[in-house]
Amino acid sequence: MAEGAARRTVLLAVAGALPLLAAAPAAAAPVQPPGQDEVDAARAAAAGTAQRVAALQTELTRQQADLDAAHVRLSVAAEDFDEARALLQQRTAEAAAAAGAAGTARAELDGARLALGRIASRSYRGAAGDLESLASVLGAGSAQDLLDRSATLERLTAHRDEAVERADRAQRAAEAARAEADTAADAQQRATDAAAAARTAAEAAAAAADAAVTATRVRTEELVAELARLQRTSVELERDRQAALAAEEQERLEAAARQAVEAAAGASTGVLVAAGPTAGADTAVAWALDQLGKPYRWGGEGPDAFDCSGLTLRAWEAAGVRLPHSSRLQRSSGAPVALADLAAGDLVFYATDTSDPATVHHVALVVSPGRMVEAPHTGAVVRTASIYRSGLLPHGTRPR
Repeated sequence: MAEGAARRTVLLAVAGALPLLAAAPAAAAPVQPPGQDEVDAARAAAAGTAQRVAALQTELTRQQADLDAAHVRLSVAAEDFDEARALLQQRTAEAAAAAGAAGTARAELDGARLALGRIASRSYRGAAGDLESLASVLGAGSAQDLLDRSATLERLTAHRDEAVERADRAQRAAEAARAEADTAADAQQRATDAAAAARTAAEAAAAAADAAVTATRVRTEELVAELARLQRTSVELERDRQAALAAEEQERLEAAARQAVEAAAGASTGVLVAAGPTAGADTAVAWALDQLGKPYRWGGEGPDAFDCSGLTLRAWEAAGVRLPHSSRLQRSSGAPVALADLAAGDLVFYATDTSDPATVHHVALVVSPGRMVEAPHTGAVVRTASIYRSGLLPHGTRPR
């Protein structure tokens, strides 16, 4: 009996445990490692994504470089126009002065001819007058009378000879003045033609730069959106990343430009004049800083928009110094000063070839050590920036 009871107890225990065993989860199946095909596909996808990201980043860098090149082309074209316009003003003034001098010379010639004509008329009216003069000499009552009358004849003859000589001089002067006036007029016409051609070129460059700005802005948004998708980030985060990359690149370029300028300055054998600060420099700087945020416009000299030399022209005009509306001409409108000696108000210049001043295309006004205020390029506004960038000449100019 006891054995049977024990068997029943075991059976009951087993039966009670069966529901628990049924409710317990089944053991997880072992995870199968991915096949080689899956691994290769994943690696290929990752590599493809990385390559696409790199390609997009390269395109962003290239289009910024292209945009910078378009800005430089506009800067060069705008400076060509500014210089041509300034030279036209100079040639126009020269032509007006030459025409005035020619008119004066012509009037003097007319006066000399009139005087000579009167003498000739008197002489023509009378050989009789000459005979009377001769008779008066021969009929002189005394030696003193003879001397007096002979002197009178000599004065009359001298007066006639002087009139002839004056007319000859006036003739030569009038011809020279007329030739100079013709030359000045020709120079004015050539300057007019050059200014017109430069304006056409600047307009074309401005249109191209405007189109480049618009196209670059649109394409940049497309590239940033695709980068965000590939890297599984937000567009805003990708914009911030691109801005950080651009800032790093700018710092690199500034450092390279500083090194290049310092090397060029060290190798320079030219004598640079470290003139004392120009009176009114603080006024020029303050005026220029008041223009911050106003748009760039080629050929502009205010009050609402400026190009580079238009801004510096007006800034120094506020300080009582007149500069030409041309960065190339402004370069020679004062004393040269080494970059190490730059003071507020000095001008710094940029060229496509730093060994050739004829390629200067941009000017800016120094506001503090290493900093400037400038009207940079189309699509931008008057701003402050580092003076160190590609094309910086190894010396500036202190306006006088």
